[in-house]
Amino acid sequence: MNHHQHDKTELLKEISDECKTFVQPLEIVTPPIFSEIFSNLATKYEIDHEEVLSASSDALKEQVDKFLELNEQSARQIDSLDSTSNKALQAMRENDAAKLQESIDETEALRREIEKLKESVYKDGLTRTWNRKWLEANYLDDSGAFCNDCVVAIVDLNYFKQVNDTLGHIAGDKVLQFISAHLKETGAPVVRYGGDEFVLLFTASGQGVARARKKMQICREELLQKKLKFSGKTFKTSFSYGIAEAKKGAAFTDVVERADKHLYQDKEAIKQRVGPPFS
Repeated sequence: MNHHQHDKTELLKEISDECKTFVQPLEIVTPPIFSEIFSNLATKYEIDHEEVLSASSDALKEQVDKFLELNEQSARQIDSLDSTSNKALQAMRENDAAKLQESIDETEALRREIEKLKESVYKDGLTRTWNRKWLEANYLDDSGAFCNDCVVAIVDLNYFKQVNDTLGHIAGDKVLQFISAHLKETGAPVVRYGGDEFVLLFTASGQGVARARKKMQICREELLQKKLKFSGKTFKTSFSYGIAEAKKGAAFTDVVERADKHLYQDKEAIKQRVGPPFS
């Protein structure tokens, strides 16, 4: 995929994420309603109908190719696991140390392959942070509730659209990569939740909320001391955040809603200190 196609596909993902936000409060979403919301957002991003169809086709092909590749890899690994387990059982029956060691080595190699497969499924391609699938698989049960206590921080970039509008989406991608790498320094798992939003998951032990808030404050203050340069322009970037405690059994959507309220309060406060990047 060339840079132009990647740019359009990433923009399509952003529009899709915004569309999901708009339709989430609605009890019933018919195809015409979804289509109208999506079209309005596409117009806002100055994408015409043909570009939407082209980007959609590219994104769909990419997803199908990836799915087929993962399916083939999974089938090969299942066959390999079956063969290795049979070898190990035979080695134990025959008390053959050499064959058993060979099975152990094969199992280790298979484990490394599975880790790579998990990474391709659970990592965001752009930022190398975790994706929503990883969050759902590791933190939520089948009903969308938290499996254990934790502290959730929602992060939203400030003035991100201005960066895209002024310098283009490649610059926007660089900003996302830069900030996501900085967020990882908190030590908490970082999930790309959508577009320019991230979720961080802190442990709930001790003063969980207070410790998470302190780490986020330090992270942001350090970020505000740094500058980015792209196409001859130097600018600063920042984020706003909201934190909420998640108890075991709490619905993810409820926790995110509480964290979002704090995020919007924080965004109003931080914008008193931090102005637009190109003002």
